[in-house]
Amino acid sequence: MGQQVHIKEINAYLPDKLKHDIDILLDDVIDGEMDLVLILDGKEGSGKSFDARLIGKYISTITHTPFSVDNIHFSTDKYIQFSESKPKFTINVLDESREALNKKRGMSKSNIGFTNWLSENRDKQQIHIIVLPAIHDLDSYVSIWRMKILIHKLLGHIRSDTSRSGYALKRGYFRVYENTNNLQQVMFNKQKYGYYAYPKKFKYQRKIKYSEVFSDNELKLYKEKKARERKAKYDGSKNAKEDKYKKVIYNMNKKGNLSQEEIARIIGVSRTLVGNICRDMDQIKSPP
Repeated sequence: MGQQVHIKEINAYLPDKLKHDIDILLDDVIDGEMDLVLILDGKEGSGKSFDARLIGKYISTITHTPFSVDNIHFSTDKYIQFSESKPKFTINVLDESREALNKKRGMSKSNIGFTNWLSENRDKQQIHIIVLPAIHDLDSYVSIWRMKILIHKLLGHIRSDTSRSGYALKRGYFRVYENTNNLQQVMFNKQKYGYYAYPKKFKYQRKIKYSEVFSDNELKLYKEKKARERKAKYDGSKNAKEDKYKKVIYNMNKKGNLSQEEIARIIGVSRTLVGNICRDMDQIKSPP
């Protein structure tokens, strides 16, 4: 299934065609003043997060920008804040933030805010790697107009004489789709096709050779960060920092002498966050 290209800077491997595609897209970012939105999707356990770390680490060798656990985010608010505080060529990974990228919640403020922000920040020339279970969960604007390529991870079983069931888990394979009309029609024309699907024709299929690019300590920090943010999301506790922002933004906005962009710059948060909080305040007419 093609050759694996060794990347000596990170002692890891990338499939030949995938490396070639990424190199072309990075030339567009660096020399053509573009940005890059790359989507990774696939079933749970198919290796999407691993691939995001590998690709992010490789891109950092080209852009000469740091890539670590700090670049990986599990919520759109923190993703936006990180991106806005960093220079061009920064690599940003959004790792399966379902609550913001699920189309069933397409009218949620976090979804609208993230989509609007992503449509306006091309001038930052950054790299955005979005990881989620299915491309169909992503807002159609991002998929149709912002995504450059889709890496669809595969997960299945093969016969095995050494396993108890006679079958062994097989992962690592992926298919690459270019963002063409064919892909968009199949993804979003449910009325015509009867279901959301992936095109039968893909650009190529390859397998990523397992080679973890994070050190043991980085993996530990990654898992701790993921667990910490999951707990904060689901344990029902309030985010004290966000509450503080709400009160400060309400008081500054009430005076009426500052724009939302100026408020965001003074406080050091994203303009999207300020806009969302101001809309909340308009509805309840008082701070929390």
